[in-house]
Parts: sequence; C-alpha cells; structure tokens
Amino acid sequence: MTSDTDPSRVRLLEEQIRDLQLVHTQLVTYAEDLNRTYLELRLRLQQMTILSSIATRLVRARNVDTAARTSLDGLSSLFPRAVGRVYVEDRRGGLKMLAERGNDSLGSPPTMFDEAAEAGRAALQPIARQEEGEGGPINLVSVGLEARGRTFGALIVARAEEFSEHDVHVVELLGHGLAVAIENARLYQETRRLAITDPTTGIFNFRHFRATLAQEIQKARRLRYPIALLMVDIDHFKDFNDRHGHPKGNVALRAVARAIVGSLRQTDTVARYGGEEFAIILPGCEEAALGPVAEKIRESVEKAPIRISQGLPPAHVTISLGGAWQNPTEADAADLLAFADSALYQAKALGRNRAYVGN
Repeated sequence: MTSDTDPSRVRLLEEQIRDLQLVHTQLVTYAEDLNRTYLELRLRLQQMTILSSIATRLVRARNVDTAARTSLDGLSSLFPRAVGRVYVEDRRGGLKMLAERGNDSLGSPPTMFDEAAEAGRAALQPIARQEEGEGGPINLVSVGLEARGRTFGALIVARAEEFSEHDVHVVELLGHGLAVAIENARLYQETRRLAITDPTTGIFNFRHFRATLAQEIQKARRLRYPIALLMVDIDHFKDFNDRHGHPKGNVALRAVARAIVGSLRQTDTVARYGGEEFAIILPGCEEAALGPVAEKIRESVEKAPIRISQGLPPAHVTISLGGAWQNPTEADAADLLAFADSALYQAKALGRNRAYVGN
C-alpha cells in the first residue's frame, strides 16, 4: 500500500499542478488575445459602418464644399480627438484649405498641414509621419485626392496618438470616397451650368431666362417690389455678319454680352433670347430708373470694341432696347414680356441705336 506522502506521488501531483497552471496561463493569454482581436474587429466594423454612412451621404453631395464637409463630419467617430482638413487646388495650381473639422489643440505649426497636403498630393500612396508640436508629437496621415489620373488635392488627418496600418487604410478609403464625390460634384455643377448657359456668349440661355422670369415675378408679388424687363436687339446684325463673317459675328455677340453684364447689378439677370436678341430682368427696378439703366447699357455696348483682325481697328455695333415696368400687384410674366417686346419695336421704328421705355 502506497502512502500519500510517497515522494513519487508528490512529484507526480506537483507536475500535474504545474501542467494545469501552464494550461491556465495559456488559456488566459489566449482569452486575452481573443478579447483584443474581438475589440479590434469590433472597432474595424464600427469604422467600416461609419465609412459606409459617409459614402452614402457623399453620393448625394451636389457641390464641392458639401462633399468636403460631409467627409469630415464622421471624423470624430472614426478618430476621436483628431483634426481633419481637406485641400484642393486653386486656379494658380497651389493648394487651398476647403474644409476643417476638429479643434486643433495639437499645437501644430501653421505650415505643418500645408506641407503634409503638398506631400500627399505628390505621392501615390498614403503618407504617415510624425512631427513635433507644442504639446508633443503629432502624427499625420496625408492622402492625395485623385480623379481621372490627376491628383488635385489632399486629405489630412492628425492626432497625438500613432496611426496603425489599419488606421492609415481607413484614411485612404475616406480620401478615395471624397475624391470621387468631389469629381462627381464638379461634373454635376458643370452639367447644370451647361444646361442653362448659351454656348456662344457664356451668359444664360432662353430656357433659364423663362424659368428665372417666372421666379422673379413670384418674388416681386410676394415681397412687394417692382420688376422691369429690357429686350435688346443688335442693330443691322445681318449686315455685320455679311461684312465680317459669322465667326466674327459670334465675337460681336460675346462683346455685347460682356458689355451688358458689366452694366448690371449682381441681382439682375441677362440671357441670350435668341439670334441677336438679349433679355434683361431687373428685379426691384423703379420706373424712373429704367430709362437711365437702358441708356447706360446702350452706351456701354456702343463703346465696346470688337476685335476683327490683327492690325485692323476694332469694329463696333449698336443696339436698340425696349423696356417695360410693372408694380408688384400687376406683375405678370406674359404681359411684361409683351410690353417690353412692343417697346423694342418702337425703338427700332424710331431709328435704332436708342432705348424706348413704356408699357
């Protein structure tokens, strides 16, 4: 019979206890690893959910500013205590800041973000780097914004904490979504502009004029202010085309359009009505002011130079104008247009190169 204090049995029990302790330690380590993996996967799922929500909103963005702000709205959820900036190219090829989110309490030097944006625009891959700020290290990730094979801006995210490889990937995904949204917004705005713009003169077309006139009539009635309309016709434009050719006729149309626009307020609307005719909507224009406004436009067009050929003096054209005015209680688009058209006929009948105003 073996005693409980048998040394061999004691050693066996001790070995079993050590084995159990080792297994326990391994299980604890494994559980901790599983927990870390779970938390990491949960964080990644949360980030992907946020990115998906941002992408859904980006699809609806119809202008560049909205796209930039939308991309940064979820930044605090993706990266707490982070600062985000969006840069895009300006007309001179430099970078300007378009939007910013987060309180920049990092103590970063003024040029730090600008330099990171330039680096992001120049690189094909995301750039992660660390700089020294007033409050200590600042970690930045810079992603170039690319569309149609050209990098036109950068997304910068900065914070005190370091960025993991996955964090950099998240910023890259956000940047890709933003770049597509900005390009789509630009295409949308350009398509919209082309739909309402006369291709020859660059001013509004007849379709936009009719829509705007209806809107301005409604506003005049609601806000109780007068409204006026001028119809403009280039004098003897057929003769000008016969003498100089139709390409130069288009040059003349553009010169007339520029002269008219330069004589108006920002609240006025000028459109090409058709052929050599233009229409001008003047919201809030008092009856006594309509004649002087028409005369100002007539004089501006008469003085506008039309470049025909190098070495030759510029040509000039004149215009006839007909104007009509209505108070808010009488405002009606069809009547206003008919009155202005009739006044234009009177201006032509009186010898052209003049303005005739009257209902």
